[in-house]
Amino acid sequence: MPWLLRMTLWVSLLMMPAVLYLLWRFFVSGRKLFGDTSGGRFVLPIVLCSFYLFPFIASMDFYISGGIDVLKYPKVLTYWFWGGLVFVFQLATWVLVSDGLKSLIRLFAGRKKQVEHIHSRVLLLLFVLVFCYTGWKTYRDTTHVVVEEITLPVDDLPVSLQGFTIAHISDIQGDEYTGQQDIASYIKQLNQQHPDLIIFTGDLISYGTDFIEMSARELGKAKAGYGVFAVVGDHDYWAGTAEVEKALHQNGIRLLRDENKVIPIGGGTASAVISGITQVYSKRSSAAVVDSLFQDGKKASLKIAASHQVADHLIAGAKGHDYDIMLAGHTHGGQIRVPFLGMNFSASERETKYVSGLYWEDALPVVVNNGLGFTLGPIRYDAPPTITLVRLQKK
Repeated sequence: MPWLLRMTLWVSLLMMPAVLYLLWRFFVSGRKLFGDTSGGRFVLPIVLCSFYLFPFIASMDFYISGGIDVLKYPKVLTYWFWGGLVFVFQLATWVLVSDGLKSLIRLFAGRKKQVEHIHSRVLLLLFVLVFCYTGWKTYRDTTHVVVEEITLPVDDLPVSLQGFTIAHISDIQGDEYTGQQDIASYIKQLNQQHPDLIIFTGDLISYGTDFIEMSARELGKAKAGYGVFAVVGDHDYWAGTAEVEKALHQNGIRLLRDENKVIPIGGGTASAVISGITQVYSKRSSAAVVDSLFQDGKKASLKIAASHQVADHLIAGAKGHDYDIMLAGHTHGGQIRVPFLGMNFSASERETKYVSGLYWEDALPVVVNNGLGFTLGPIRYDAPPTITLVRLQKK
């Protein structure tokens, strides 16, 4: 079974308890509002069940034909399913709250039938309001790029590096959902920040090789005074690192594969070193290689460690060699941070604590960029695409 279908079915099972609870609540409420003979009581349950169209059709297709490519399905089915995931848990939260309030009110109110009737109308209103809100927020978080600005104090920063800006981007993930126009718009907004240096922490494409050339061409339009540099991401490695490196090189981007790049700054009065490390699922960096890279970079005025994933030995090495910042991506900021009972849940948070934004490990700042594209589901919720702009100042 393809991994994408397998993960979709797994998510479907996670949704099931919330869906069954909502089906029961809205069927009961529908009977109270519309009566037993009206078909209106089935409308909201049918909407809830429709979120399962995508996994149901995909499963049937797979078991009948023996092969499937869910990325070729109509996009509306995919969007409806993943948007439904967010909507179901958001709605379940508010329905649980309203049920709790109803129980409290019934303890003190004598007109229980009237309370039940009002509560049924409240549930209907909640359905409409939550549907509209999650739809709007999903669309905005998926399409609206956020520029995150971080001012970073650095010890003994040379005058030529005062105000130096590093633009950090990650996970472009070129594919059927993140196309040429999306990447071009993202890069245009990146260039509007006028960074001195751009570092891309991997995953140029989502899968295969079809989108490598297009994604590299659009990323190659990124402009910075001291150049654009990249490290290997998981999907780059699976698609073929050599092919990704060739496409990036043709578009003026240097791919750092367990190597350092020293950049003279201010006419040679200062220097910056980028230690580009390959840290992905299929190729973990060795402690010896990392230590050697960090040791060689110690003399630079500004020391930057960059990898696709964060790892404990990378943090320990960067701290031990007094690196000024570590940059990473991979998590998409959580991408779909499912809200439930005042908390947010995402797959990334089960894997690592470094999900989005700035973290401090003693004196070492670790910055994780949300990226632009997608993994598994083609939407974002509470984790918008991000350009991280790090501005240096003397501590």
